[in-house]
Amino acid sequence: MTTPAPTHATWEATEVTQSVQDLQHRVALITGKVTVIRVYIRGTSGPATGVRGTVTLVRSTTDPGVKVTSVNTIALDPDATQDLAARRADANLSLNFLVPPSLTAEGPLSVSSVTLSDALTGAALPLAATGTGPTVLFRTSPPLRIRVFGLRYTLGSPPVTFSPEDRDFTALVSWLKRAYPVAEVINSHTVIDAAAAPPFKCEDTNAQLAAIRALDISAGGDRRTHYLGQVADGGFFLRGCSSGLPASPDPSTVASSPCGSASFGWDFDGTYGDWYGSHELGHTFGRRHPGFCGESADDRQNYPFQDGQLADGPDTFVGFDVGDPALNLPMKARPGMQWHDVMTYCDRQWVSSYTYEGIRRRLVAEDSLVAGAPPPEGTPAAAAPTPAPLTVFPVAGPPEPAGGRPDERFPNLSVTRVAPEAEERAFRAAGAAPEGEQLVSVVGMVNLTQREGGIRFVNPVTPLAAQPAQLVGAAPDGETAGPDGGTPVVLRILQADGTAPREIPVAVKPASELGPNDDRTGLVDTVVPVGPSPEAIELVVGGQVVDTFRPGSAPPALRAARHASAGDRAFGLALDFDNGPEAGQTFAAQVSTDGGSTWQTIGVGLKEPLIQVDRSQFRPGQQVQLRIITTNGFTSSAADIQTIQV
Repeated sequence: MTTPAPTHATWEATEVTQSVQDLQHRVALITGKVTVIRVYIRGTSGPATGVRGTVTLVRSTTDPGVKVTSVNTIALDPDATQDLAARRADANLSLNFLVPPSLTAEGPLSVSSVTLSDALTGAALPLAATGTGPTVLFRTSPPLRIRVFGLRYTLGSPPVTFSPEDRDFTALVSWLKRAYPVAEVINSHTVIDAAAAPPFKCEDTNAQLAAIRALDISAGGDRRTHYLGQVADGGFFLRGCSSGLPASPDPSTVASSPCGSASFGWDFDGTYGDWYGSHELGHTFGRRHPGFCGESADDRQNYPFQDGQLADGPDTFVGFDVGDPALNLPMKARPGMQWHDVMTYCDRQWVSSYTYEGIRRRLVAEDSLVAGAPPPEGTPAAAAPTPAPLTVFPVAGPPEPAGGRPDERFPNLSVTRVAPEAEERAFRAAGAAPEGEQLVSVVGMVNLTQREGGIRFVNPVTPLAAQPAQLVGAAPDGETAGPDGGTPVVLRILQADGTAPREIPVAVKPASELGPNDDRTGLVDTVVPVGPSPEAIELVVGGQVVDTFRPGSAPPALRAARHASAGDRAFGLALDFDNGPEAGQTFAAQVSTDGGSTWQTIGVGLKEPLIQVDRSQFRPGQQVQLRIITTNGFTSSAADIQTIQV
């Protein structure tokens, strides 16, 4: 019997990729990000053979190297296509190597050698090389910080409640880690009730998110965090949008997107909330529509590739999805002329090199924003009010044993009132407002074309909630006038003592998904000093008062709180106030899992004295503290509920 001649092969090219790359490695490699080395082997003679590969990776000339085995095998067949572009377009036609995380530290990495072995016998196979392996450079880049809200709503007759699935959130975070220029996505997630009645618009949810974010940052939250809402499409389809297209770093720009299981004819992983949410999140980093598939042509002149594609030719950029075993997602190549940038409306969406680098630059710029405005010398580091143990109100009745009525199977709660004076002292100490003057977050919606608008949320905040531009007196990004230049937007703050009203021009953050024939709508999201004796806030659009906010009486104090049944995914809290809510009074709810060091808002503009707290945001057995802040818009009263074990 004649022994078959050994298979001969050539090491033709090597590509080190994390999300999108070309063979010249012009896309930055991020320290700590999942990295795949794609080695392209061409069969030259001999029978078809399945092969596995081993690469030797070195960090320096004195490094002995680390050997890494390919995660797949390929078939070498001299009679098969040898086109390099075709092999780059298919993850199954390259030998793929996962780089150990320790080798993705900042600095250079070289592929010094490649060896082949028979996939069945393990025998070494001869391999020729057309050149040496590449040396690439890893560079440090900031993480992505996001807070994601599933917005719950009830619709229909009989009423049905809709909220995003867990997969909508986990797939979003996974997509961001795989596609965005980040090694880490610092994230949190909670499900809350939508403030607006369905079917609402993304401008409604963005207003709610903006008000929540202002309270979070006011309490010392990291101002680099981006906020995104997800709305399930079971009851209606919400068209997503962001609250602006910031030309400079502005993480206060929020966004909302729909989610569900529709495939759109090309996305078959069970949810479209991943790439759709990433599109809207991209707007919060200032990324605009390229304008090729029906989206507005905001970036047509700058987008470098035809038809919104990832590349203009098969030999340049190729997207690569490193996959996610936890979600059963394999490695996949995204051919540059078949896949499109995530900022388009086209099918088959991934991140182009243009968008990837743009988001990376913006992340670096945002990372210079501190996690809260620095207080003046000699003031406490945290300007948020510290709960003072003034009065404790126990809930009547002894603790109930297990069993009995569902709403009575929990320990009774007590609340600790927080003196409003403590909050006022914090504002004055921070030096952002004169003696006795308050800062408030004002969130509203305007239609510049129709000269309409409304104030949605007004809440007292600390100086931490002011954007950096506001702290130094610079003009924020956004439109202060309509397309004709004649529609200024002003907040007019009336004073009860008879002094002249304050008129504060404010920017309007335009909605991101507006077409050329749409009304110019947007969000007002600002922090303003209201003066020594504020009486009302007027929203003025084009010289016309379109809405007026008038505060209610002094906010009522919280007397007690008790558990109430709210289902498997949430626990309820029934709240007892000194008196029932009246017009101009609302309350917000916050949670802390670190003993009160940091707080996250889970409800704002609330009026019903019953709240549902989503359990999925906590670990089983975690100790959770709750804070209820009642307000009339200009003053507030805070009370902490004793720690609860989830």
